[in-house]
Amino acid sequence: MSTDKHIDRICIIITLAALLVTVLFMNGEKLGIERIVDEDAEKYSDLDQFTANDQNGEWDTEGATVITLNGDSATVSGNGAYANKGSVVITNAGKYVLSGTLTDGTISVDAYISSKVWLLLDGVDITSSNNAAIRVEEADKVFITLAEGSENFLTSGETFSDAAIADGTNGAIFAHDDLTINGTGTLTIVSGYKHGIDANDDLIITGGTINITAPLDGLHANDSLRIMNANLTIDAGDDGLMVSKEGGYLHIESGTLNIKATGDAIHTAGDITIDDGSITLTAGDDGIHSDTNVLINGGTVLISECYEGIEAVTIDIAGGDVTIYPSDDGLNANGGSGDMFGMMGGFGPGRMEQMTETVTAEPTTTAEEDDSTWVRISGGSLTIINETGRDADGIDTNGDLIITGGTIRVSLPGGGTNNAIDYGSESGGKATISGGTLAASGGAQMAENFDASSEQPVIMYNLTETVEGGTEVLVLDADGNEILSYTPTQSFNSIFLSCPEMKVGETYTVVIGETEEELTLDSDAVTLGSAGMGSMGGGFFRGGGRGRGMNWGTATVTADGTATDGTAEPGDMPQGRPGGMMPPDGQMPAFDGTIAPEANMPTGEGRMGGPMESGFAHHQAAEETEETVVVSTAKSLSEFSSETWILLGTSFLVLLAAILLALKFKRY
Repeated sequence: MSTDKHIDRICIIITLAALLVTVLFMNGEKLGIERIVDEDAEKYSDLDQFTANDQNGEWDTEGATVITLNGDSATVSGNGAYANKGSVVITNAGKYVLSGTLTDGTISVDAYISSKVWLLLDGVDITSSNNAAIRVEEADKVFITLAEGSENFLTSGETFSDAAIADGTNGAIFAHDDLTINGTGTLTIVSGYKHGIDANDDLIITGGTINITAPLDGLHANDSLRIMNANLTIDAGDDGLMVSKEGGYLHIESGTLNIKATGDAIHTAGDITIDDGSITLTAGDDGIHSDTNVLINGGTVLISECYEGIEAVTIDIAGGDVTIYPSDDGLNANGGSGDMFGMMGGFGPGRMEQMTETVTAEPTTTAEEDDSTWVRISGGSLTIINETGRDADGIDTNGDLIITGGTIRVSLPGGGTNNAIDYGSESGGKATISGGTLAASGGAQMAENFDASSEQPVIMYNLTETVEGGTEVLVLDADGNEILSYTPTQSFNSIFLSCPEMKVGETYTVVIGETEEELTLDSDAVTLGSAGMGSMGGGFFRGGGRGRGMNWGTATVTADGTATDGTAEPGDMPQGRPGGMMPPDGQMPAFDGTIAPEANMPTGEGRMGGPMESGFAHHQAAEETEETVVVSTAKSLSEFSSETWILLGTSFLVLLAAILLALKFKRY
């Protein structure tokens, strides 16, 4: 009876208690409860590029399990690991110190899905004839630390076991989960099968000196590859650094990288960001390739040998010192890497002989979903020198070229269809400059000047004769002061010149060797000499098709058929054939204004060579097989953060108080 009498009060108290708990859960941080996140947990892996644990290469080894490798066996002192037939299996979270030699075995981490495992390599030499030398079967995250002063060696055989292959094991180090390598010691990896290091999730390297030789990729990650403070030397039979997942990315914070690759030195399906570091690349194909965006904020990047230097849908150079020696384009913003007849992406010399594996993956389509493409230079220094190019471009974009700062130097051989600058005018793209210093030389036949909307004057100077490389080019102001100088290394008959000191309405003198030309800038885009033919489409043939005139002997024929010197007749060849449109019977226009008697397709080294890659999908994507995703609905108690425990405890106490209060009323 008494309980019934007070049942309304009991219900009110319990309801208020429930509301209080709800408010606490919703406003814990506002009430001063600190939110603590396990930044190394896989679900938080993108909150910070490098966590405190990633960067800690001097963790305390007190209480760690000691594993001593003894040729064909091992001894374990401590908990969490056991020796098994010449291999070692680690089953628990914790810290492990390894040393010694294992002649034919594997260090395997097979722990709980929430486990963090630390491995300190302190002078190990591990060989595995048919598997990875170190493999991560399961864990939340594994940290491999290279002990100070230690030298460590990992070697894998040329053929892996059927079980290893079925499990997707593709490197001397293989991880199903997140993997970090740090420390100050040395690690030498010789992989006989596929990659040097292969990680299915994130691969993070924050220290150590690491030397890798591999028949395919040096470093191969699925989700992301992040590098800082490391010294990497890679000799790869395919790509040096590879991130294969659509949306997967590469972030280089700092460090020293020396990469030699038969394919691309760096290749990602997603974005590439370089903030700092010293990077030297030698590639049989692209120096740096992204299916989306490349952003360089700083550091020194030297691409000493490559087919194309940097290729992506969008390329941004905001800082740093970038030097490229390509045999084709220096920069190539291709704006849709899946277009077979667009830029034939990344299929240049060195790539053909790598196409030995069966390709089963679908082409990446991210780049095709957005037609925006550009090269944007806002700072830093960019130097492009092409010594052998035929039908090559220094800077090539299917969309816009935007220059707002920086120092840009481009030198390609003149006298042919080598463009210092080529942009997508046929598709509405513009080349504009509003800051920075530009001196870019090449051929005049396809040259097209910057857009008149530029905020800083630019001079395109086309010459009647080819100038030898090594000839100094100067721009002098009205008082004879030098405001710009450049000495192209290659011959040229066209050059672009621009610097912040140049102003519309002022008079300048361009000096090229013994030749001087005085001019008054009457606009922001001035052409000296006869204008080029203009580009010919961003499809199979390069560039635009909206040139400011075509060379016709000594006359410049404009769109209405008239010439600047009055020699041409109306109806003669108009300003540059519309983008990619062919003359009758597939003939190409001759550069004297006539139609060539036979089809004379451009024969530049593999115009079919450059960018076919994205159209057919990079062959390494074949390694991304269909993935089965298992979502666990159970949550380990160890994954609960401290504030969760506080709120749960508070809820329990409030509910307990409510129950006790209810019992008290019941007695009455």
